[in-house]
Amino acid sequence: MECIKCRAELPLGALFCPYCGKKQAQEKRKALKRANGTGTVYKLSGRRRRPWVAAKNKVILGYYERKTDALEALEKMAGRNVTGRYNMTFREVYEEWSAEHFKTLTSAGINSYKIAFNGFVSLHDKKFRDLRTKDFQDVIDAKGDKPAIALKYKQLIGQMSRWAIREEISTQNFAQFVQTKQKPPKEKAVFTEEEIEKLKQDGTEAAKIILMLIYTGMRIGELFSLRVEDCHGLYVVGGSKTEAGRNRIIPIWPEAREYFSYFRDKAIAEKLLSGYSGCRDADNFRARDYHFILKRLGIPYKSPHSTRHTYTSMAVKAGVAPEILQKILGHTDYAMTANVYTHIDKDTLVKAVDIADVLLTNKKGKAL
Repeated sequence: MECIKCRAELPLGALFCPYCGKKQAQEKRKALKRANGTGTVYKLSGRRRRPWVAAKNKVILGYYERKTDALEALEKMAGRNVTGRYNMTFREVYEEWSAEHFKTLTSAGINSYKIAFNGFVSLHDKKFRDLRTKDFQDVIDAKGDKPAIALKYKQLIGQMSRWAIREEISTQNFAQFVQTKQKPPKEKAVFTEEEIEKLKQDGTEAAKIILMLIYTGMRIGELFSLRVEDCHGLYVVGGSKTEAGRNRIIPIWPEAREYFSYFRDKAIAEKLLSGYSGCRDADNFRARDYHFILKRLGIPYKSPHSTRHTYTSMAVKAGVAPEILQKILGHTDYAMTANVYTHIDKDTLVKAVDIADVLLTNKKGKAL
């Protein structure tokens, strides 16, 4: 054999060249040590499908088939502070997210999220950061033809995903890509002028309460929770459900001010409707007094929430500014007010276009 460096003849099996001193056996180069704080990659012993481990700050990021995959996982985490929270499960993310989020919700809102959480039971013990759109989609697809429930499910995972990104548990919101089946929105029933007149003519206390709902746009629960001290003649201060809806100023339409005065004078406790002779609980009033009077007056079935839709449509027709109407109804954005609650008849639409045409014609005339 000959020296790998000087080419001198060497005895067979020589480890070093006696002429130039070159070591004859090539050493395998060791991998460069990673900088402190950037994580580590190591291989587990035995026969494993994914033997390579990527870890950072003593937290295992994952197991991989190839070393290059483990190194790539570490690179993605460069600059991020990894703690034990990184491996939080779906259940653990929900518990911490809900502890923060539920402070701003009513009991009804909290309950709806709890029901949605239970629907994801198959994901409860899985690492949240490992979940992808398909995992969420499979659960939501199982809801079949129940779009309202599926929408709440998507709302839950969307909120949780945004929280997880904020807490550096996830890097992407996969919930945003989930698809839900949407039924075409049904036109909500509103009270006609003739039906409102029937309620006025009836004059019973139950009819007065329905008119109070129609002429303020309040939710039925908001009206039955209203205190006497929050009734100020031309307006009331009340509301519920969302931050935008609480303690808002709600003007009273002139036609209903006498009804508020009536119940304020008759009140026997702190609630405005405490002197009402019928059911003083919102649910009982809805189930008994409300539907009974509609049937007695020959008014087709409408839910109590139809009074809120009626108010909104009346306000739009009367020219109430969008931002004012949004405040009165307690919506966080006007899209909810316009898309869900507003019901504009053909005459109002035609009139709006006619007015616009007159304004445009006058503007052109002045320009000439």
